[in-house]
Amino acid sequence: MGEMTDIYTDLLGIRRKAQGSSKGYYYTRNSLNSVISETRVQAILSGIPSLKGNERDVCRFARLVMNSAFLILAILISNKDEVYILEFLFRRDTDERIPYTDSSLDYLPEVVRKNFVDKQWQFNPIILQRGQVHLEIQGDAMLPILSEEEVGAGGFGTVWKTGLDADCQTLIQPHTTKEVFIARKEQERDISGSTERAILDLVQNLRHPNIVEFLGSYTHGRAFNLLFRLATQDLKMFLHQGDSSVMGSHAIYRNMFGVAEALSKIHNFSLQDDLGNISRIGYHHDLRPANILVDIDRKLFMLSDFGLSRMKPDEETSTTKLRGGHDDYLGPEAFDTQAWVNGDVGRPLDVWAFGCILSEVATFLEGKSVQAFREERRATHAGQFPITDHSFHLDKSIRPAVVAWLSVLATAPCDPLMVHLVSQIREIMNPHASRRPKMSEVALNLRTLALHSGVAAVSKCFKDLMSPDARGVTAEHRVLYVIEYKRFEAWWSVYASLHQVVQMEISGDLLRYVTELYGALNRDRGDGIVQSMEGLPPDCLHAIDQLCKPLPKTSSEECQARWIQNVCGMEDIDTLQQIRAMAMPVRYRWVGVGAAMKHMSMAISASIQYGQRSRYMDAGLIEIGESDSHLVHESKATGYLTRDGFTETVLIEWKTYNASWKGHEMRLSKINDDLVNLLDPRVTPRLGTAQHRIPNCLGYFHRPHNYRFGFVYTIEAQGMSNNHRLISLNSFLQVMTEQNNGDYEQTDLGDYFLLGKELAACLFAVHQVGWLHKNLSSHHILVFCPDIASASRHIKSAFLTGFNDSRPEATSFTLGPKAEHKLFQHPDYLPGVPFRRTFDYYGLGIVLLELGLGETVYNIKKSHSDKTVGQEFRMKLLDSYVPQLGPVMGARYRDAVGFCLDAERLLAEDRGQDGHVDENDIQRVFQEKVVELLAGCEA
Repeated sequence: MGEMTDIYTDLLGIRRKAQGSSKGYYYTRNSLNSVISETRVQAILSGIPSLKGNERDVCRFARLVMNSAFLILAILISNKDEVYILEFLFRRDTDERIPYTDSSLDYLPEVVRKNFVDKQWQFNPIILQRGQVHLEIQGDAMLPILSEEEVGAGGFGTVWKTGLDADCQTLIQPHTTKEVFIARKEQERDISGSTERAILDLVQNLRHPNIVEFLGSYTHGRAFNLLFRLATQDLKMFLHQGDSSVMGSHAIYRNMFGVAEALSKIHNFSLQDDLGNISRIGYHHDLRPANILVDIDRKLFMLSDFGLSRMKPDEETSTTKLRGGHDDYLGPEAFDTQAWVNGDVGRPLDVWAFGCILSEVATFLEGKSVQAFREERRATHAGQFPITDHSFHLDKSIRPAVVAWLSVLATAPCDPLMVHLVSQIREIMNPHASRRPKMSEVALNLRTLALHSGVAAVSKCFKDLMSPDARGVTAEHRVLYVIEYKRFEAWWSVYASLHQVVQMEISGDLLRYVTELYGALNRDRGDGIVQSMEGLPPDCLHAIDQLCKPLPKTSSEECQARWIQNVCGMEDIDTLQQIRAMAMPVRYRWVGVGAAMKHMSMAISASIQYGQRSRYMDAGLIEIGESDSHLVHESKATGYLTRDGFTETVLIEWKTYNASWKGHEMRLSKINDDLVNLLDPRVTPRLGTAQHRIPNCLGYFHRPHNYRFGFVYTIEAQGMSNNHRLISLNSFLQVMTEQNNGDYEQTDLGDYFLLGKELAACLFAVHQVGWLHKNLSSHHILVFCPDIASASRHIKSAFLTGFNDSRPEATSFTLGPKAEHKLFQHPDYLPGVPFRRTFDYYGLGIVLLELGLGETVYNIKKSHSDKTVGQEFRMKLLDSYVPQLGPVMGARYRDAVGFCLDAERLLAEDRGQDGHVDENDIQRVFQEKVVELLAGCEA
């Protein structure tokens, strides 16, 4: 008896009270499990007279109860009728048959039967399941609603904030709470059921992140109920509270695009059934801020309230007679104030309403009062029955107050995209319904704005993480964030340069990945964060990879080049040093190489010397060989380097200095040390064609008696053998022009193209790390071959020398122009004028001109002895000789040469009022106008 009393008490303690239409108590299976154990069931069965002393049957029946009649026993216990459990077991009546009817329990006494039928609903509450529709709930059934609060009402139903027992639903993942909240829209049932079916067709098949998530539906009594995920507030509340700190502008732009896309999906809807695709045209017709829900936690706007929404076959028009709605956001066509009747409306009504909402969102973004905007709109419609309201139109035109307000928003706005947003709003709010853009067009335009805003937000996140004060970011990870940010910048600049059609083709998922990247960058980077092999969180790297993935092949290559260029363009020598020093993952291989080059260049500018040892070599180790001054310039020679018992053939490049430097050899040695380090790939790695078009420097030696240094280069990579001779491109062209009587082979056009395009790419790589050549001419382009007669077969393997005057771009040290090779120097390069990239372009242009015409610039000058070596001669080349390249080398080659010779003027036109032009822009233009053009030259 005491055991049963305890069970009765325990049952009373676990019952829960339902609210709403199912007022009363109920029990959940989880709570019953905590009270009714198999041991207790055995104790109850042992008290039944027919089972006393029969331990075997007690155990067998207890297992049977636990498996199939658990709820039946619980109901009987609550009524103190537990002795009747055997009646159910003997007839094999189980929990699955609940609810029982009075007639189905005719084997029980009348009172027991009545009490069981009445009480059974409490032990079998309705379980609301995600995706469950058309659920008919009987009148006596128990809905596990713990709390309800009316949050909205109108002609198309009442909306409740409904708290459900977490144990009696699968709509929402409850985590640890006992009560989960949903939004329940209740409206009176349509006798025919057509209204419910139409709404269900819509909400079941419209799946979009910015459409409120439909969880299920049921009917109970005379009420039809739709269940949705609950949002914390609606857009009206969000805008009127005026707190912009709860959601960034990028999230608002993204959400307004999402809502536009969701509306577009309603307007152009298709679904799949057994007969195939079914197309529908639809509309919302009750679009207003109160019907756009805002989930602050998820930073999400969701379109809701489909009370007026309808779908029609797409062969029908979307026009229908307006049946209701909210005055402020209705379009001019919605109501005829003269005839005092509702108008015919269609999908353009939603477009107008969306434009009105956008204007309020724009007001919010600019930090202005939405309520003040509403008061500004107060006006009276003319007509037989004047109406005063706050709508956005007046007498079939946009309300003047709205026009004025939008003009203020677009004047010196805080938001950088506001001018574009206002322009879109003006296009949408056309008083003529037929002239409004389609919702799909609006969505595309807003996607572009959302993408721009998202990119700006991501850039800010990167900059915060790159700050030395960034929380939870190690120095190594900060450097990796710098590198990834430079890649992100490269992607955005390349994407922005694409044709608008191409942008539209590849932009489908870009906003999603920008949003994912923003989320990844904003997550806590504490000790628990999962790192990838590259060091940064995988979701961050994946998002950036996905952004770059859809770029066309040529644009993808350009993105890679700009990434390296962006890293090399940094002026933070400490960051470059970290990149150079750290072990680079494969992902950053070429970026690391470029950064190392730029760091070495900046280190020279700052007179920082790598390593403790000098690059000076004992002159006794080098034996100078013989050189033919007719084949190679006197600044070049071959020789032999002997060390560690091994002798190798080397190239020697002489660097002379003025006798006034005597006594300052240490300063010169310092400069030479730095230059050798710059030309030694073991110290300063190289990019692209620079790896094989520039020889590797080993060191330098001094010849003080004739004031010169000798720079020693290994030439094994250039294919040198003992019987080969050193020949310059200038000498080769001279011989081929003046001495070729048919004895010498002609060079294949394809070899000239290969040499030209790789020289341009080599110079591009040199400039990319802030390094200037300063002495580019055909005298310094060398080839090794057995003799001059066979040189034409080896031209394609020529390599670039003459770096003995090279300097980092940032250094102030300059020797000024040399008297020799003056025809290769730009006319503007005068004493006291700092050398700049365009001067190197000019030298390259002269070399390319010589290659294309097959003669030296000296021969060209002889034909025009009346032209001075300056601008006059440069213009003669541009006007008379560059055009000759077209028929011989093609238009691409001709245009590339033309740019090189005229780059100083062309780029000067792009300089600002202060005369400054961004070096990265110069580099990009050179890549486009020269490197890429030549890359397409083939024969």
